[in-house]
Amino acid sequence: MLKLIAIVGTNAEFSFNRFLCQYIAKRYGDKFNIEVCEINDLPLFSKDDYPNEAVQNFRKKLRLADGVVIATPEYDHAIPAALKSAMEWTGKHSLGSGNDVMRLKPTMVVGTSYGVQGASRAQEDMREILLSSDEGALVLPANEILIGYAAKNFDKQSHDLINKTVIKQLDVAMDNFYQFINQWNK
Repeated sequence: MLKLIAIVGTNAEFSFNRFLCQYIAKRYGDKFNIEVCEINDLPLFSKDDYPNEAVQNFRKKLRLADGVVIATPEYDHAIPAALKSAMEWTGKHSLGSGNDVMRLKPTMVVGTSYGVQGASRAQEDMREILLSSDEGALVLPANEILIGYAAKNFDKQSHDLINKTVIKQLDVAMDNFYQFINQWNK
């Protein structure tokens, strides 16, 4: 079974993107072994610092995964600072071994937000970072999941995604990602 890491792209205590990662882990557990990964214990990136144990564990999880799903909210038309800092620990400009764990790693970007655009600008921002020479990830193209109006699309008790149209889109996107990883691993 393919191993995925689903990164919650925020350090906020309450996050619909966390709910999205948890929903993905639950719904697609028949195709993937999915670990939801938080970034709130990672220190702020500094180019002059060696990675601490939390960063080393984060890098190891990514290195051992067959693929990565990143769920990002949108703050001021970009990804949150905590997610940017977390990804800087995975780039080749970071100190210590294992600093290029995203290089050629199959990666999918998703996101949800309170507004209509479903974190579209943040997702584009995340894709640009992943495609940079410092990261070099294999980002699945044309596979966007833009979930707007997050508060209306998730159940308030279970935190599951409830919009049937969005669920069908996510089903297609996750199937595409499954095929993408399998093609890459051949």
